[in-house]
Amino acid sequence: MIRNVAVIVPAANEEQTIASCLASITAARRHLARSRAAGVRVQVFVVLDGCEDQTAAVAARFSGVRLVLISAGRVGAARLAGARAAIGCAPPARELWLANTDADCAVPPDWLSFMVTEARRDAQVVLGTVVPGPGLSAAVRTAWLSRHHLRDNHPHIHGANFGIRADAYLALGGWRPLALGEDVDLAGRAALAGHLRVIRTASIPVIT
Repeated sequence: MIRNVAVIVPAANEEQTIASCLASITAARRHLARSRAAGVRVQVFVVLDGCEDQTAAVAARFSGVRLVLISAGRVGAARLAGARAAIGCAPPARELWLANTDADCAVPPDWLSFMVTEARRDAQVVLGTVVPGPGLSAAVRTAWLSRHHLRDNHPHIHGANFGIRADAYLALGGWRPLALGEDVDLAGRAALAGHLRVIRTASIPVIT
């Protein structure tokens, strides 16, 4: 039974986007509190990776946010630091869900509710989709959409929309401190394990 959720948000000089990201997570927390999973505790871990701007100050305005400071310059290292902090705060691991996104993203209101519901159905990993936000030209958006299959059982892996139960995360060895591809690496190990229930869903797209 999932009793705790940790939302992990790597950030590297994200003062322009972190507020909208955390506002969307706040909305998702409220949605979860109104759902059948009411009573699940949610904490947000913003991992400040070498930030030299006002990201920390903006993030500190939001309740339920814990700041984790590192200086690695690698998103894999930031996700790893966030997971370590989360797991240390909310044992046992089997009752903790790690929901991962990015500081330049916005999650949908039912993001956490969907993940917790699937976790309670014994999913260990949830892999969601992402969609581009405003600002792309019509040609670029069309090209992007032609390469991305926004459907259930999609083939994509995005660290910005990646959930995993903490005991499965630990058994797989966790995030590797990579500069790129840490999400593909962890999802690949989950697939190779052979016994984990992995959900690939288009139901909760994250805007990036």
